[in-house]
Amino acid sequence: MENKKAVRSNFLKMFEKSIMIAASLLIALGIIGVIAPHLISFTIEIFLGILMIAGGIFFAYYSYQYHTRSFIGWLKPVILVLTGALFIIKPGAGIAAFTLLIIAYLFVDAYAGFGLAYMQYPNPGWGWLLLNGVLSLTLAMLLLVGWPTTSAIVLGLYISISLLLDGISLFMLGIKLKKMEEQVEKGA
Repeated sequence: MENKKAVRSNFLKMFEKSIMIAASLLIALGIIGVIAPHLISFTIEIFLGILMIAGGIFFAYYSYQYHTRSFIGWLKPVILVLTGALFIIKPGAGIAAFTLLIIAYLFVDAYAGFGLAYMQYPNPGWGWLLLNGVLSLTLAMLLLVGWPTTSAIVLGLYISISLLLDGISLFMLGIKLKKMEEQVEKGA
């Protein structure tokens, strides 16, 4: 019995520590993004462009190795490289498309928040997860209403606010885990 208690306490300590580190990083990124929303928007878009070009190059190598004469085999790498290059050359051009991706992300994040809150209920911290889901859903709806005229500033702010809320909800969950850890150590 004592061994199970020690294992559970060690697990809670390790899990609480990793949650607090992730929460701190998300909060820091959220604050940076609120201060410089353009930076977040364009950084994410350029990063996405680089990933698309890299993916296009890998698919081009695959097509060269296995589908040398197939038009379909070369279509994907060409589209990936051209789209990635467009994102890098004209960073503003992809903001509308990327905004749709962020809207989809926020809807999925809201769904995940609701699901995690449902799974965590009635344990401590479920309300923070529910709040995160509600706020992500609200951000997604606001972004969708303003699309495609939503500027890079608004997109950067929404991404930053979502990161900040994710960080705060994880931080609050970490605090609840710390209290659970103390209760396990006391034997309650």
